[in-house]
Amino acid sequence: MIRRLIAVFAVAIVCLQSISVRAETIWYPLPKEAYTFGTKYPEAQKLLFAFDYGHALVYERLLLNKNKITDPEAFEQQLLTEIMAILYNPPSVKADEGDIAPTYVYQFPLTLNLFDWSHLLHQFVLDVLATSVDRGDAMKKRVNELFDQYKSNTAIAITDVCKTMLFMDGHYFSKSFRRQFPSFNLLIWSYHWFQIRLYEALMKPTETERNKAVAKVTDTFWKYLSDLPDSAPFDMMPETAKEAPEFAKWFPTIPAAFDNNHMMHDIVSDILTSEKVAVTKVRAEGFRFARMAQDPEAFRSQLCGQN
Repeated sequence: MIRRLIAVFAVAIVCLQSISVRAETIWYPLPKEAYTFGTKYPEAQKLLFAFDYGHALVYERLLLNKNKITDPEAFEQQLLTEIMAILYNPPSVKADEGDIAPTYVYQFPLTLNLFDWSHLLHQFVLDVLATSVDRGDAMKKRVNELFDQYKSNTAIAITDVCKTMLFMDGHYFSKSFRRQFPSFNLLIWSYHWFQIRLYEALMKPTETERNKAVAKVTDTFWKYLSDLPDSAPFDMMPETAKEAPEFAKWFPTIPAAFDNNHMMHDIVSDILTSEKVAVTKVRAEGFRFARMAQDPEAFRSQLCGQN
């Protein structure tokens, strides 16, 4: 009996060792261009770090106060004040979300991994677009290499098959966040607009044009935040192909991967704010919708050419 158990254990070890799917959110080796966007555009880079910090802080506060917020307007205003202070004094490095939002990290482990992995792709694409000397085939090849590496980590890669907006808005808890916290919602959509427009700005052929375009995107972003909710012009979540058409023409499958990430952010916000989602169901719903974000068939759109 003991020999049989040992044999079974040995077979199990061999099987585990043969599994090639990775689940870590460590990009190894780091691309040679990693974080060079921040060297050229430090203000924009720090804002991106501040967005990650702000997302985590909002999720943590919503989770700790789930189904207990009696005055949404006051709650929103207090937290908005804190978030704006972070944006005006952004961190110079990416913050550890576990330090900012330990409860959120525990409740949404898979979602967090999806976001972290996708955000690395966001970052490295910006790095290549900002620093590539060759503005043609070599730049395209390099971005596609990074995208291929992103997709190879199938355990935590969000699908690049585009989904309908029903993925974000077609559930029993949908739109709860934007109804209760309109300024927060538009702040987050402004974050996403900023990221998307940076890709388009960096498609400009000359460095002078890129510098001017990035400065203009940054200036417009601050205008969108100047008097929330009235100052942000979005009726719906900004979509990458619409806001960055030149980028989408060069990289037709990347926009869907980014949009699916952004929709997942809204889904998490709705789970945390909807009274229809019990506190005891938050973790399970987080897993369920993270799997949908990975599933190319879930809410698949027929409007995208690559589908």
